[in-house]
Amino acid sequence: MNFSLRVALKYVFSKNKKSIITRINRFSIITLIISSTSLLIVLSGFEGLKNFGMSLYEVFEPDFSVIPKQGKKIIILNSEIKKVNSLKGVMFASGVIEEKVFLSFKDKNHVGYLKGISPSYLNINPIDSLITRGNWLDYSSESIILGEGLSQVLGAGVNDYSSFLEVSVPKNKKLRFGETPFKSKFSTVTGIFQISKEFDDKYIFCSTDFARELLGFSENTYSHLALKTKKKISKKELNQMLREILHEEYILESRADKNSAINRMVEIENLAVYLIFSLVIIISLFNLIGSLLMMFLDKSDELKTILSMGETPKNIQKIFLIIGLLISSIGSLFGIVLGSILLLMQEYFPFLYVPGTSIPYPVILKIENLLVVFLTVLLLGSFTSLWATRGMKKPIL
Repeated sequence: MNFSLRVALKYVFSKNKKSIITRINRFSIITLIISSTSLLIVLSGFEGLKNFGMSLYEVFEPDFSVIPKQGKKIIILNSEIKKVNSLKGVMFASGVIEEKVFLSFKDKNHVGYLKGISPSYLNINPIDSLITRGNWLDYSSESIILGEGLSQVLGAGVNDYSSFLEVSVPKNKKLRFGETPFKSKFSTVTGIFQISKEFDDKYIFCSTDFARELLGFSENTYSHLALKTKKKISKKELNQMLREILHEEYILESRADKNSAINRMVEIENLAVYLIFSLVIIISLFNLIGSLLMMFLDKSDELKTILSMGETPKNIQKIFLIIGLLISSIGSLFGIVLGSILLLMQEYFPFLYVPGTSIPYPVILKIENLLVVFLTVLLLGSFTSLWATRGMKKPIL
């Protein structure tokens, strides 16, 4: 074994429990264990929240959408939809009509987004599984599915026949004197869905026939074509296949494209959290600096003996550099083990819950995060040890 390493191991794992230096070393290790554990828990918790948030979009939004290149409408024939459905990388395809509408119920008004869908759309996004009250759409009737937030704002309950829900849109034509500028349809609420405030306060669902009649869309006209695809297919591959089928000019938009701003925000927040807790580790490493300097002073007599045996001041510096790396490695490894145990307990035997709910706080333990924590502590520990031992090359007087 290398002489410097052997001496470093002796100093770190000294059995002298009464030595103040030994206690300082152990305190340095403990602080690094706590900071490493904290970093791993925060990164894993943030990963869990991000995955939980993205899973909501997966339930509510398709993998890809074929949207018109210009305007709000795209004409897609039934024969084209069948061909798209038969593509190797496509599992399901369904036309969707979507438009901003004005909602009125009794004396209350609000704005929402109407989504006209057909039964095949549930193969892409199983929205019917989100129903908390009432039943799913009756496609042959004038029924409507409301988000929980819209239901509360309008005061519209399930099968409330005391009044009809009025859905209105502006007319796209010249108006005669005294003619109302809105086209309206009356409906009943047969179900309430709930997923998250972002969607609950915004969307309502109806049949494509209801939406087509209200908005004046002709047959085979949609707002976009929703696609559910296999995981392996890329946007480029899918686009090439669609160009051979669809005659209309279009833009292929993935779920990531649609939520690019949210994805960027999540990445920035993740980076900010990482930097903040890296700062906590840096603060913890001040204990390491003190530990190395105190040990250098405490072992000065032994170091003089080592120098007289032929070792160089550079090797003395190497001893304390190795000590710093050992303390950093031990602290990060034990922190990772402790953090992993706590995260696995939360995953399988949850003890923390989202405030106000019975939902366990989501966490995801990833190999990448384990490596990030270990390398972060080791890298910062290396820089700290180099800085703390920079003056130890000089001869000991």
